[in-house]
Amino acid sequence: MRILAFGDSFVAGAGDPAHQGWLGRALAGRPEVTAYNLGVRGDTSADILRRWAAEAEARLSAAEPCGLVFAFGRNDAHAVEGRLRLTAAESLKNAHQLLTQGVARAPVLMVGPPPADEPALAARLEGLNEAFKALCGRLRAPYIDVLRPLAVSGTWLAEARAGDGAHPGAGGYQQMAELIAAHPAWRRFTGADGIAT
Repeated sequence: MRILAFGDSFVAGAGDPAHQGWLGRALAGRPEVTAYNLGVRGDTSADILRRWAAEAEARLSAAEPCGLVFAFGRNDAHAVEGRLRLTAAESLKNAHQLLTQGVARAPVLMVGPPPADEPALAARLEGLNEAFKALCGRLRAPYIDVLRPLAVSGTWLAEARAGDGAHPGAGGYQQMAELIAAHPAWRRFTGADGIAT
């Protein structure tokens, strides 16, 4: 099958010395899955909404099962010179459009944002994570919450502090990949249990 993952630098795997990020690690040992990493550093949900359909068009295939993964939120909640890049309401509107437009083309799955060390940003991400989870519940779209488990473990945040302040190294991405790969929604979505999406 084909997995198209749309998102930001966390999807792209910025900071990972192996250049796999969580997506490559979550699909390790799955040669039957073709992964298209469509993460763009700095992208917000508004940026992804503008570009996803054109990028998906060249990669979706009627000949084999396809799935669309959307993962964003950290850049949405980031403040630049005291101003949020996107409000929570804007993020939710974009997420709604991405999920509803996406499911008309292929099964969809959403991965929540990872944690941040800065208290105000961390609080905004917590609220956004809960709002995304509720939206996915209403839309009956699978949602994987990685924020709290990654924050509690400490590896993600410690590696981010040791790096550029935002992105972890191999350990953080490996931990995120393990959380995602073990999640029942991901296993169903990717056919890991022998069940096609």
